[in-house]
Amino acid sequence: MAGQAVPISAGVPAVSVGTQRAAVFLLGAALQLNVLTSSFGLPFQRLSDLLPFLLIPWLGLRRPVIAEALRSAAPLAGILALVGIAMVLKAHKQAGDVYLTLVLLLYVVQAFILLVLFADTRVEDAFCLGLLAGLLASLAVLMLASSGMALERFGLAVPTDGLDEELKLFVEDKQGGLWASGNETGHVFALGGVAALILSLRHRMKAIYLVYFAALMASFPLTNNRAGLFMPLIVFALLMRRDLKASMVLSVLGILGVLVIVWSVTGEIPLPDKLAQAIERRFADDHNVSENFDERFLSGITALRLVVAYPFGVGEIARREELKALTGLVTPHNGFVSLALQNGVAVALLLIAGLVRILSAPGRFGPFLTYSALFLIPSMMFEELSVNQYFLFFMAFILASLARSPEPTPQDGR
Repeated sequence: MAGQAVPISAGVPAVSVGTQRAAVFLLGAALQLNVLTSSFGLPFQRLSDLLPFLLIPWLGLRRPVIAEALRSAAPLAGILALVGIAMVLKAHKQAGDVYLTLVLLLYVVQAFILLVLFADTRVEDAFCLGLLAGLLASLAVLMLASSGMALERFGLAVPTDGLDEELKLFVEDKQGGLWASGNETGHVFALGGVAALILSLRHRMKAIYLVYFAALMASFPLTNNRAGLFMPLIVFALLMRRDLKASMVLSVLGILGVLVIVWSVTGEIPLPDKLAQAIERRFADDHNVSENFDERFLSGITALRLVVAYPFGVGEIARREELKALTGLVTPHNGFVSLALQNGVAVALLLIAGLVRILSAPGRFGPFLTYSALFLIPSMMFEELSVNQYFLFFMAFILASLARSPEPTPQDGR
């Protein structure tokens, strides 16, 4: 009929959603394949630091985003104010200190926008697919870098010029590809498990998580990072528990038994060289467990004293110098403590409050935030990741969630 009303949603939405999906896919890929744009003379350290200036104005002008921002104006402004205070009241502001805090502030705004758009699970799926695509590309870069290719000129590796010899040996032992070392890369890849788990469960395709897990294990001989395997391994066991048969378990145990026997007789593990060397260094030949624990305990306690002394943050360079002067170490080996030192106690407490809030009601916050919290916590407990842009972005998701009221029931959006 000529006079029949046409629904408002019958026009542009399909194109609009498709464009949004493409944008968030590219954002997810950029977060993992996080090229060092500073290598090209740009005023941004990494690719993900440039994208907020492009995507916040464009995605933020969507009607649902504006409506949600108006509803959440007070708590969102409070969160941004606390992050911004660290830029003003930080005890020592040196090169990079203000920059990293500004990056976190922009990430919180961008994460808030994405959480609104994720009400449509097609957009959330696109972001997760982007993360996995970027992870595979980042793994390829790690492999190429390990073969000796000079990738610094392309922004695909962290320059080691100016590092002392001890630190250079550490970076060579724990290779990082796009990131400074394997201590970062292992946890970055581990956090990619959020995307793999969501897609696997939502689409009932365990193969997605299996491919992800295989990629993570392939990176281990290069990164030598054990802690990054904890949560992905636990999830793998839970995901595959119904598919495991006694014969499969016995076969795996039999293979491991043969490997142990051969190693005890010959002194060598009969596996590819890099994998065998990684297992020997990180498991068989690691006799520094007690000393490592003592070092972490000492650096952690000393860092907490600095947190009390500098409640608004001390700055990245200054706190490393103070820690080294007090303990001989430059890191507290804990992301929560280092975040407090970098951005102030209030921001660290906000992050912890967000994690507790999500995990106390996972059904209301949905799988993305719940799995992000679960994968974030172990890595943050074992390694300093408060200056890693990939982790900063996921921290921003947790902080942004504090400004929103959880949904009574998960939305499908399809």
